Amino acid sequence: MTATVTLDKAGRLVLPKPVRDQLHLRAGSKLRLDVMGDHMELTQEVPEVKIVQKKDGLPVVVGWKGFDAAKAVREMREDQVARLDAPFRKK
Repeated sequence: MTATVTLDKAGRLVLPKPVRDQLHLRAGSKLRLDVMGDHMELTQEVPEVKIVQKKDGLPVVVGWKGFDAAKAVREMREDQVARLDAPFRKK
């Protein structure tokens, strides 16, 4: 995904909603800014993932506070279905 953003007078920028949604960013999410020559790169600082044991002993990633793993999986599945379905849609 590519997006163009504009700095305001205070030097702030707003990440477009589709970008925030795709990366599961919300107010308070931490990003690392790296400057490399005349380029910059933003990287999400993801909290440490917690792992718990299910009753059958298999490890399950549950995420972190505020992260909805079921919603993330649903969104990824919807995106994949849309991509796979696109060539078969009538125009």
